[in-house]
Amino acid sequence: MLKLSEFWSAKAHSEDFTLTRMGFMTVRLRLLTCLLMIGLPAWALVDWLTLTPSQFDALLKARVFCLLALSPLIPLSYLIHFKRVRMKLALGYLMAVMMLFSLICLRTFGSEQELQAGYMAFPYLLISLFAIFPIPLSLGLQLAGGILVTMLAGNWWLTEQPLWSLQTLNQVWLLALFTVASAWVQCGQLNMLLQLYRESTTDELTGMMNRRLLMKQIEQARANLLAKQKPFVVLLLDLDRFKRINDTYGHLAGDAVLKEVAATLSEQLEPGMVLGRYGGEEFSILLPGCGDLVQAKRVAERMRVAVEARLVKSPTSDELLEVTVSIGLTLARRGEGIEALLNRADECLYLAKMAGRNCVIDESALLSKPINASVA
Repeated sequence: MLKLSEFWSAKAHSEDFTLTRMGFMTVRLRLLTCLLMIGLPAWALVDWLTLTPSQFDALLKARVFCLLALSPLIPLSYLIHFKRVRMKLALGYLMAVMMLFSLICLRTFGSEQELQAGYMAFPYLLISLFAIFPIPLSLGLQLAGGILVTMLAGNWWLTEQPLWSLQTLNQVWLLALFTVASAWVQCGQLNMLLQLYRESTTDELTGMMNRRLLMKQIEQARANLLAKQKPFVVLLLDLDRFKRINDTYGHLAGDAVLKEVAATLSEQLEPGMVLGRYGGEEFSILLPGCGDLVQAKRVAERMRVAVEARLVKSPTSDELLEVTVSIGLTLARRGEGIEALLNRADECLYLAKMAGRNCVIDESALLSKPINASVA
């Protein structure tokens, strides 16, 4: 179930989902811009058949102006770079160009001649076109408000239509109906994207992020290390003797253990920490901004103690299962790849298993050569 805040504002979305949504919207921005750049000059044929020569000439110039004004949006869309503010500015620019065209149309026809149906419906058409974007309600209402203010000001200034009149009321009412319909479609798309995103990035059993999203988070931390000198630590956690739990109590008990451990680890997270299921009975925790192994080891020790202190009730019996974890942790090094980083963390985890399990080992222990032995 999605929260109302997720429909209202993009601030309630995760950074990774925002990147995904911006990529989706960028493609649609290009498509809509291309559609308008084709449709604006194509409609000139209708003007040529229905308007006077002076009106046709004036609107043809307006169409050429809009065509030139919209054309930079295509190359500029490649500079959005998944930035929410830049996308908002791009949509605002698109709306401003099209509403300027609507005002030119009002001025061309003047107060003594009624607008043709196509030009009268232009603001409502623009609201409908924005429905192709999965934007939150707050932004959708901002765009609709901008169109409403421009439409009312243009009618008052260029056609001398009173602000308090039945005609104005009808226009506001109609625009409100189009806004509601557009917002419904926008929220539906946003809901669909959020659900698809969560299905593709959430581990079904534990409810935490899956390996795919976890690796993206680690890669982002690596990029911050290279660009902003922000250190980070990676923890690998493995449940001790998990195979024995599955063999003795069944896979339902194993699933219950995994869910309980995931919940326990989540409770111990501090703001900014990232927890994900690495695979099987392994979990990983990312500590962004942490450059101290001693501090990281304290965090890991707290995680270990919390898991050890919580007993898990077997769903197939009344027994309480004791669960422990072994943890390996390492500090990221500038210039190394993700694979080398995780391999080093995995080596520390192996040493924790060799040391008797239910303990924490950091990379300083790699200075001594580990003994080859089975840790199944």
